[in-house]
Amino acid sequence: MSTSRSFTLELGGILAAVAAALLCGSVVIMLTSSEPFVAIRAMFVDPLTSMFNIGTILNKAVPLILTGLALAVVFQTGVFSMGAEGQLYVGAFVGSLVGVYFPAVSPWIHLPLILLSAIVGAALFGAIPGLLKAYLNADEIVTTLMLNFVAILTTSYLVNNPFKAEGVGGFARMEYISKDVLLAKLIPGTNAHAGILISLAAVLAVYLLMYKTPIGYEMRLVGKNANFAKYGGIHTRKVIVISVMLSAALAGCAGIVETLGIQQTFKDHFSTGLGFDGIIIALLGRNHPAGVLVAALFYAYIQVGAQTMQFGSDMPREVAVIIQVLLVLFVTSQAIFAYIHQRLSRPKAVN
Repeated sequence: MSTSRSFTLELGGILAAVAAALLCGSVVIMLTSSEPFVAIRAMFVDPLTSMFNIGTILNKAVPLILTGLALAVVFQTGVFSMGAEGQLYVGAFVGSLVGVYFPAVSPWIHLPLILLSAIVGAALFGAIPGLLKAYLNADEIVTTLMLNFVAILTTSYLVNNPFKAEGVGGFARMEYISKDVLLAKLIPGTNAHAGILISLAAVLAVYLLMYKTPIGYEMRLVGKNANFAKYGGIHTRKVIVISVMLSAALAGCAGIVETLGIQQTFKDHFSTGLGFDGIIIALLGRNHPAGVLVAALFYAYIQVGAQTMQFGSDMPREVAVIIQVLLVLFVTSQAIFAYIHQRLSRPKAVN
């Protein structure tokens, strides 16, 4: 099968999965709402009718793009990491420490230091499951899931005790980061911030890394066939560790960008499952940077649509969760059928 035809079929399958999920969601609304057409309009049209809603979509898409890229990188290497949520917390916490406690310097120096510290801190934390997978063959699903709890609970303890801001009562957070290094607003009248520019730069960087560099080729080759890559002279263990660390770095970047753009400091349990949403984004985008970008924007659009529907009709926002779950089921089942078709279409060995 040609590359163009394969891409067309892949894109068609994804669009069909999205259409099927949206159709099922609309059917649920039609069956349960007393004003179904008002609810459908509020869900699918209203998010695009005001600049404020569009800005909200962009803000929600930013961490989804970065966590989606994080998971796409590691999935392409054949490592099924579930650790983006914990790595996101580590990046946000380490970056916030630099933002709050680093001596006052120019914002042109301070902001890059905050971003760099978050990325490096998360990458080092990601090295733990990477090394365990590469050298001890530890199951990465188990190790990354367990390390999520380590990261979240450790940062929770620290922000509730030694780094807790004074006078905040029971709501644990650090001192606020200086406004000079917070991400600037891009669209007047909205909360859309410069994190969207960082996420777009990350999309380009990941694309160039994965498809235009030797290490990117090695990562993709290891993901397709680790034994073949090993026999071809590729140091598969090193590639696995690098991929997990790069994934963690992107997740950490998502954490600190969300902090600088929305939270303005590190807050206890600030994430709404952004690391796990990244898994859905990576699957929907087929682990391609461009696909991740589109999937994240669509996912954010559905989330904002759920909010506008709840405020503008008699339907709760949980309908969006139904659409998201159906989307995952349709996309993953499509992947299963593609795998079965690939296996059945292989030429049989001649005795």
